[in-house]
Amino acid sequence: MTNDRRRTMDDGQRSSVNGLLLALEGGGTRSQAALLDAVGRVLHIGDHAADVNPNFTPPQESLKVVRAAVQQTLAAAQISGEQISDIALALVGVHEGVDASLLGDLIPHACYHYCDEGAVVFARAGLYRPHGVAVVSGTGATAWAVRAEDGRQHIFGGWGALLGDEGSGYALGLAGLRAAVRACEGRAEAPTSLYPAVRQHFNLAEATFREDLVTLAYHKPLTRPEIAGLAPLVARLAAAGDALAAQLVAQVAGDLAALTLHAAHSLFTAAERFDVVVAGGLTAAGDPILGPL
Repeated sequence: MTNDRRRTMDDGQRSSVNGLLLALEGGGTRSQAALLDAVGRVLHIGDHAADVNPNFTPPQESLKVVRAAVQQTLAAAQISGEQISDIALALVGVHEGVDASLLGDLIPHACYHYCDEGAVVFARAGLYRPHGVAVVSGTGATAWAVRAEDGRQHIFGGWGALLGDEGSGYALGLAGLRAAVRACEGRAEAPTSLYPAVRQHFNLAEATFREDLVTLAYHKPLTRPEIAGLAPLVARLAAAGDALAAQLVAQVAGDLAALTLHAAHSLFTAAERFDVVVAGGLTAAGDPILGPL
């Protein structure tokens, strides 16, 4: 899938970056802003606990998050927005509307550069002319396949928690939560410490675990990031030898590998050489997640 409306530093938006650069990225869990000088030194990084993914956040709310991130970053760094010569944006699905009409009073002289998420993942690996597959496994899971010579691009996954996101932190967190419930009732498929670990994670009493977890899940309710936040717990238990947690990690890792392989097959043959790059919080689990790739 291609996005012909995407603007980049190569299609007439290039500037000399002779002032400061403000870079913003945001997805389905949080948003970040980084302020850099003209030679790339990081002056300030701000982390904002708000998402901008239009699958889950109304566009106007996403724009408010972006504006607040810019305001907070300028204030924290104690600089004037007039010093910003360039703003680079890698925001999942909300490029439309993030322009001078939204930010012009804060950063009046900036040149805007728009980057899609897949291009950013490749760039993190130092690949600025992508030829291969980029995979993100964070709260959600998405894979991009790109051919350098003709620019063809396909995207797979990223449907959100209800419709997909196999191979994601959310998928592992939800599997761990459900396994803890089965363990509570003595129905676990293998030996596990997930039940006491989940109780401790949410500070729930054993005597009222059922009632309290149901209330937490449905009446609070638990958010996607909160459920995905269980993924590191499941991964740690798996690494420590928990049999059921290891099964869950293996299933999610297999799903991520299958997504990556499908993306690769969409544009490449088995005889071709191409890059595979990965990013996202779940990949911090290391070999149990990355090994199947």
